[in-house]
Amino acid sequence: MFVRRSLIALAVAFTFVACEDTTGPVNDHGAVPGPQLSRMPSPAMHIVRQSPSAPPLEAYRVSFWAFVGQASTVRVRYLAAAGESLGHPFLRFEIPKQGLETSADGRRLKRGDSVHITLTIDPGSFDVHFKPSGVSFSKIWPAALTLWYGNADPDLDSDGEVDATDQTLAQHLAVWSQTRKTQPWLKLASNNNANRKFVAARLYHFSEYAVCW
Repeated sequence: MFVRRSLIALAVAFTFVACEDTTGPVNDHGAVPGPQLSRMPSPAMHIVRQSPSAPPLEAYRVSFWAFVGQASTVRVRYLAAAGESLGHPFLRFEIPKQGLETSADGRRLKRGDSVHITLTIDPGSFDVHFKPSGVSFSKIWPAALTLWYGNADPDLDSDGEVDATDQTLAQHLAVWSQTRKTQPWLKLASNNNANRKFVAARLYHFSEYAVCW
């Protein structure tokens, strides 16, 4: 969808989520540099679940306008606990200035064009659906997605115990993608920072993305 250039509007369901302009390429905070090199289908992937004790998110649906030639960043946090001024991070999605490439209908975008983007987050798991499908990003300046899993259920294998197996599985967490429900999930080249408990990946098109093992 295209509109004449205007101020970026950010609309969220449930509450406000920050959408801030940035400058230059997305190249820090742990996002994986370069193209995605490791993509492997697997029928045995497992989407990480939110811990039963995790606080709710600020929002589960975020919509905003992204403009060609103008970088933008969207963040979603957990609600702040008592005594905290800011909740822990859950998601950051970044589009560099040169990032937007084609619209949902495959049309190449030019400066001044815009796309209305919606992120829908599953309330019980680390699963995010991006729309509109068909939007693609530059191979040189792709978008970047970072998801923090510090509030994930530590019993990753759901066997009723938090043990060494779960710790091993946590080392293999990555961002996975499913373009259509009829297609298999694909493992993307990801940066898993076990100390800061986040996974990050470059995005070249819109899809459904999840933290999985």
